[in-house]
Amino acid sequence: MVNGSVLLVSPYWLPSNLSGVQRVRVMSRALRDYGWAPTIVTVDYHDYEELPDLSSLRLIRADVPVETVRALPASLCRPLGFGDIALRGQWALRRRVGELVESHKPSVIFATVLPGYTSLVGSWAKRQFKIPFVLDYQDPWVPKHDRKEPGSIKRRAADWIARWLEPKAIRDADAITAVSDETLDSLRERRLIRSGHLIEIIPIGADREDHAVARQYGQSFIERAEHLFHIAYLGTLTERMLPVLKTFLAAAEKVQSETSKTVRIHLIGTSGQPAGGDQHNLSSLIENAGLDGKVCLHPARVGYLDALRTMQDADLLLLLGSTDSHYTASKLFPYWLSGRPIFGLFHCNSTVVGLARELGGTTLVTYDEQNGPGSRIAETALLLGDTMKGKGRPPSRNEEAFAPYSVDGIAARYARLFDRVARVCD
Repeated sequence: MVNGSVLLVSPYWLPSNLSGVQRVRVMSRALRDYGWAPTIVTVDYHDYEELPDLSSLRLIRADVPVETVRALPASLCRPLGFGDIALRGQWALRRRVGELVESHKPSVIFATVLPGYTSLVGSWAKRQFKIPFVLDYQDPWVPKHDRKEPGSIKRRAADWIARWLEPKAIRDADAITAVSDETLDSLRERRLIRSGHLIEIIPIGADREDHAVARQYGQSFIERAEHLFHIAYLGTLTERMLPVLKTFLAAAEKVQSETSKTVRIHLIGTSGQPAGGDQHNLSSLIENAGLDGKVCLHPARVGYLDALRTMQDADLLLLLGSTDSHYTASKLFPYWLSGRPIFGLFHCNSTVVGLARELGGTTLVTYDEQNGPGSRIAETALLLGDTMKGKGRPPSRNEEAFAPYSVDGIAARYARLFDRVARVCD
């Protein structure tokens, strides 16, 4: 029995290879089972600047309608100073949402950030059609004050515009969701969240079926060999994650001399861009750590199914945190579903710490502001060495604990929120 329909606005959708597509993809899979009929509103992938990951089209469900619009060409917009897909597609997205309001009579509109300008589509629909508006944050649009760093004139202008526009979107939102509580700290810092806002912290989650598809169609970056112990990290590495990587590399160098197997560390997709290079000079970090020749660096972003297939072949999966305590690695869930042991270094206040302990299967080293990641080299080396020698085993996996982060679990939480928003605004 369908309680209503919901428009899910996400400028990026499959076959985009950006992590932002996972929020809507995961939540939409089972919404209909909980009374809500989703329609995804997105930009045609031919207008993306990134190369498409066509293999990911195997993950699309035929029972979830997708409405696409064309955006202004990047070749025209970049010379004018903007290329953000949510800006280039802003008016087309609004126009299509308006058409769908007439034909589908949606009870709720949902928009996910980043890109931040996506929020303006939901805000506009709320004002224009009086539709309840749920605004979702996968990352902050405006960083916390303590993260503000000098940048180019263009970057400072974008930050100023975001600070001007974001309060308008927040004002129109009936509910706000986020992948972690600290993701909303910038909003609290600027006192944008009002007492009437419904707030829900809902992780991205993951779909168990993805790994089955990857096992059939994905290509692994790991070549198995008896004498090698493969450690794989998959995902972007930002500047604020480099201290954590340095700690791990220093620990791995210590461990290498004490084990019979050769450590082979794979750092895959570190640039976050399909054709990205070694933007943080990780090669130098690797050489300085004494691990030259033992680390396979692949900065370019890889296909989702290839990433999952690589996870399945690793002896150990590596999770790296940030000096930002709010950082939440959504890759924890596909890591965990691979069934491989996980080793992580994270700020003690990150939601990853609680999630990892709840799910099991993960060995964690934590740090804080006073004792940063650099103070944890000895502890990291000890735990990593025990893991490689088979002496230390990660906490046992709690299969039942994954239920809230499954397709069904995430859909159920959003369905309950949509029910509340629709009732309150009726």
